[in-house]
Amino acid sequence: MWKKGSALLVAGTVLLTGCAGEASLVRDSIVATIDKPNYDFEGTLKLTGDVEKLPEAFGEPTDKEGQALLSALKAGVTVKGSQLDLDTMKFEVEVKDDKLLRDNKLWTGDKKASVETIIDEDKVYVKSPLDSKYLVIDSNASNPFMAEFGGSDAANAAKLKEYQDKMNDLTFNFVKKYVSKYGYTLADAKNHGKQSVTLPNGEKVEATHVTVKIDAKELVKMFFFTANDAVASKEVKDFAIDMMVLTTSMTEDLYPELGKKTTEAEKRANAEAMVNEGMAEAKKWLDETGKEYTPEKIVEEMKKEGFHKLAWNLDFYIDSNKMPVKQTSDLSVTFQAPEMKQAVTIGLAADQYAYNFGKATKFSAPAKDAGLTVEQLVKDEKAINSFSDKGFVRPIAQSMVDEQKWMEELAEDMEAEEAATTTK
Repeated sequence: MWKKGSALLVAGTVLLTGCAGEASLVRDSIVATIDKPNYDFEGTLKLTGDVEKLPEAFGEPTDKEGQALLSALKAGVTVKGSQLDLDTMKFEVEVKDDKLLRDNKLWTGDKKASVETIIDEDKVYVKSPLDSKYLVIDSNASNPFMAEFGGSDAANAAKLKEYQDKMNDLTFNFVKKYVSKYGYTLADAKNHGKQSVTLPNGEKVEATHVTVKIDAKELVKMFFFTANDAVASKEVKDFAIDMMVLTTSMTEDLYPELGKKTTEAEKRANAEAMVNEGMAEAKKWLDETGKEYTPEKIVEEMKKEGFHKLAWNLDFYIDSNKMPVKQTSDLSVTFQAPEMKQAVTIGLAADQYAYNFGKATKFSAPAKDAGLTVEQLVKDEKAINSFSDKGFVRPIAQSMVDEQKWMEELAEDMEAEEAATTTK
């Protein structure tokens, strides 16, 4: 489930930057980062604009705890960590100013409000300084419904993981290939030449500075370009067919009681027919919509619906090895939904440095007894106290425990109902 997740996110995001013309270096740097996913990173993230006005704009009463959280996010958080490979990452998110959180009893202790996360293949470990254990989220965890569909729970979980890995690999390879050829030309992308960048480790590097500016009209144009490119792309078609074949195989393998069993040739023929039909319908819709709605008209319609303005400024600093050593992003959106009393502007500002390529800081996954899985929390109700009620992890853990209990109760009800039907 987690495999190559961060790389897919970065690769998908690059489609929004435009990758032809002056921005082609950005595209190449993203691909280079995916090929060499071993580095340290450090950056900041914060909400901007009229964040504190959101409750009032929606006609909601002012909530001190909610305002404290919003204020903390407006002050910003720092993110620092290491990525060893596409499956292994560790990072810590720390609130820059947690005074309001403390004043509202949302945080306590000597250390700043923060959360540590470790991703190790199919497991994610989450812990704050207030917690005595890590919350362990395992994508291969037992599912109370799996045993209902033939075979043992463990056997079905193993099959499911095998198919998930195949789908992840298929998706990852497709996105990487598609991004490397993506050809949209941005209206406002500029190359500002070489500039010196000082990295968090003190190293100074010469990097090419590329800026990109995007507004609502540009996003609409980019959407239509990408959609039209996709419906005409053999790579997109092949990917869709391969994914449908895999999905069919997984369904037949995991749920044999459905009685469906098709050959590989039949699966591929069925998938190809469905994909051809879907792409033909999509092309027809794009042709008709493109004639009726120009980007300018769509933007005007968006304004009528309350989406007034979008401004997104991006800066990329790329070294001689095509590695993105620094990136900044400043996104601002002005909107007014029907239920809002006034328009508000909110945004997200971020920056990130990447360094120590090929020699990232090493770390290990926590020991087995250092964490608690959802299954363990369900079996031992007192174990939830390993997560402080003044921390960020406990609400997550509690919601996952409640969901697991609900699933187990539902599975038991289904089993009892099936038994009663069989007896009759």
